[in-house]
Amino acid sequence: MTTERLERKLQLAEERLAELERASPPGRSARGVKGMRGVATSDWWCSPPEVTVPLAEMFDGPVDVDPCSNPRSIVQARLALCSGGLALPWRLRRPVHRTCYENFPFSCPVPWTAKLLAELKAGNVREHVRLSQMDGSTQWWQDMCLKPRRNPRILVLKRIAFLDPFAEEAGKKRESCRFVPALTYFGPRPERFTRVFAHLTRWSTWGRS
Repeated sequence: MTTERLERKLQLAEERLAELERASPPGRSARGVKGMRGVATSDWWCSPPEVTVPLAEMFDGPVDVDPCSNPRSIVQARLALCSGGLALPWRLRRPVHRTCYENFPFSCPVPWTAKLLAELKAGNVREHVRLSQMDGSTQWWQDMCLKPRRNPRILVLKRIAFLDPFAEEAGKKRESCRFVPALTYFGPRPERFTRVFAHLTRWSTWGRS
């Protein structure tokens, strides 16, 4: 993908996000809008403790950046972006470890995958964990696995129940996914990644042969 095409994709995605933000109630980000036309409510399901607890173990504490956060996320992050994740760099002003965790809106994987590839190429992210659906037949999945210089580690997971941020008590209501979830990892410690998420894993593989 050329730089011009990538920038255009990011611009279109950010315009869509701005549209959602304008429609949001005061004090609530676009990732907190429920039932908007053309937007899947499941896009705002939060990562459950089964993922966030070992994530903190993986990085010995908070991840540097969570570009897809919302006000009720339980992910420990030094920088949690509730909006602007497609436009802002995925790094701290003074990077600690250059780590990143991403649970992106599953209805729009293309711009988020393009952004991930751009951040890896720019060197803003040294270690990256992504929660997504296993979808090997799609172009965005193939791009994620084959385009980066680094070889991603893939864990195909058991079905997990996400947290519904719209429940009256945050974290009390669970929503089971209807797809096969997966965790992918870019970085120098695939063995540690595989070990800390072993309790969720059905099988594992590499992103390329």
